[in-house]
Amino acid sequence: MLLFFMFHPISIIGNKRIDMKPFRWISAFFVLLLAVSALFPNGNGQASAPEEVERDYNPRVVIKFKDATNLPYRSGAEKHLSRSSAQAFTEAVSLEPLFSSVNPEAIQSLMSQASKKRSDHPKPDLLSYFVTEVPPDVQPEKWAKKLTRQSAVELAYVEGGPTPPSSVHPDDDPRFGNQGYLAPSPQGIDVQSAWGFKGGDGSGIGFVDLEQGWRLEHEDLADQNIRLISGVNHMFHSHGTSVLGEVAAADNTIGNIGITPRAKTRVVSQWRTPSTYSTADAVLSAVNAMEPGDVLLLEAQTTVGESGYLPVEVEPAVFDAIRAGTSKGVIVVEAGGNGSNNLDQFTDAEDKNVLNRNSPDFKDSGAIMVGAASSAAPHSRLPFSNYGSRVDVYAWGENIDTLSADGYTTSFGGTSGASPIITGTAIALQGISEENRGKRYSPEEMRQILSNPETGIASNAPASDKIGVMPDLDAILSQLYQ
Repeated sequence: MLLFFMFHPISIIGNKRIDMKPFRWISAFFVLLLAVSALFPNGNGQASAPEEVERDYNPRVVIKFKDATNLPYRSGAEKHLSRSSAQAFTEAVSLEPLFSSVNPEAIQSLMSQASKKRSDHPKPDLLSYFVTEVPPDVQPEKWAKKLTRQSAVELAYVEGGPTPPSSVHPDDDPRFGNQGYLAPSPQGIDVQSAWGFKGGDGSGIGFVDLEQGWRLEHEDLADQNIRLISGVNHMFHSHGTSVLGEVAAADNTIGNIGITPRAKTRVVSQWRTPSTYSTADAVLSAVNAMEPGDVLLLEAQTTVGESGYLPVEVEPAVFDAIRAGTSKGVIVVEAGGNGSNNLDQFTDAEDKNVLNRNSPDFKDSGAIMVGAASSAAPHSRLPFSNYGSRVDVYAWGENIDTLSADGYTTSFGGTSGASPIITGTAIALQGISEENRGKRYSPEEMRQILSNPETGIASNAPASDKIGVMPDLDAILSQLYQ
C-alpha cells in the first residue's frame, strides 16, 4: 500500500480524487523504515542473510536421567521406565538418544578416557542424555519444566536451536588490502615466526571446523580435500568458507593464505539432518573421529532464556561433549559469542555462576574461549563481544581479509572471525611441537601457552576489556625454543 502511495500521485477514495503528492515523503520514510527492519531484525546491527531462515526445524527437549535409571541407549527407552515416570513420555512422544552419531560402545570408551584423564572431575555420563520432540500446541519451555518434575529426570531443557554463527556477516565485495591479523606484534599474531619452524604450517595436525555450512569447492579450498565427518552442509555457507579461509586457505598464489595451510582439515555440521540440529551430537561426532592433539573449532553460539548469543558450553550436554573431547586430548577452541554479555554474571538454570572462574560454581570444560577486539592496535574489546574471566584470549573481530562463498571479503569479523586466528595459532604450535619435541601439547598446556600474559599482547584496557591477551607467536616461540 505504501508503494502505491509513493508511485500514484492521484488516488480515489470513495468518490473523491485525492492528491497524494504531500504523502510521498511520509510513505517513503515508512518504506525505508521497513527496509531497515528487514535488514537488521536482531536489533544489534547484524544483517540477516536469506539463508538464516529455517522452516523445517522443530524444537526438542534434552533430558538427562539420573544415574540409577539405567536406560538402554536406544529408541523407545521410555518403555524401560517405571510406570509413573513413563507416563509423561508415552502420552505424547518417545525418547531418542541425544548422541546418535556415535555408537554406545564408542561413547563408553570416551567416557572412560575422560574419567582416567580428569580424575578430579565427575565422569561425564553421556549415555544418560536423551531427547524428545515437543508435543503439538505445547510450548517447549513448559514441556521441559513438566519433564523436570519427573522422578527419574535429573534435568531437562530446550535444546539450543539454529542460531546465527558468532560473526559480523561478511559482504561479497571484491577483496582488497592484506591479512593484517598475520602481521607482527602488536598488530597481529606474527605468523611468519611460526612458518620459520618445521611444522609451523600445520603439517600433520588434524583440524575440524564445527558449524552449519561451507563452500568447499572455493578456489582457495578445492585442493585441500576437505571432507564432511557427519551432518549436512546446510546453510551459512559464506560464514563457514570465511572461517576455513583464515585457517586453511591453500598456498596457491590465487588469493588468501591460511595460517596453517598444511593442516589436515575436516568439517562437521550442527545440522545432523535437514531438519535436525544438535550442537552436542556434532561435537561428540567430531571428537570421536579426532586424535589427541588435533584442534576442534566451535564456530557456534546459543541462547538461553532471555540471554542471547552465549558460548555453546552453557548447554549441559554440549559442555559434557566438550569435556569428553578435552579429556581425550583434543584442543577445543570455542567462540565466546556476540551477545555483549558479562559471562561472570551469567547464571544457569540452577542459578549458578558456571562461567565465572572466581566463583565456587565454576565449571571448566577445558576449551579455549575467544573474545573479539578491534583490528587497530592498541586492541580494544569490540562492543558485541562477550567478556569475563572465562574468556582466555582474543583476536581481531573486524576487518578480516578472507574467503567468502562468492569470492573474497575484507570485512569478516565477530568472535567467529577471532576464533579461527586462535585456532590457526594453536595448530601451528602443535605442528612445531610435534616436529621439535616429538609430542603434542595437551589442552591444558595449549591454553596456558596461548593465554600467557608474558607472551601475549594485552588489550587496550585489560581490567575492563576482560578478554585476555592475543598470542604473539614470535614471543611464544622465543620462550619455548630459545
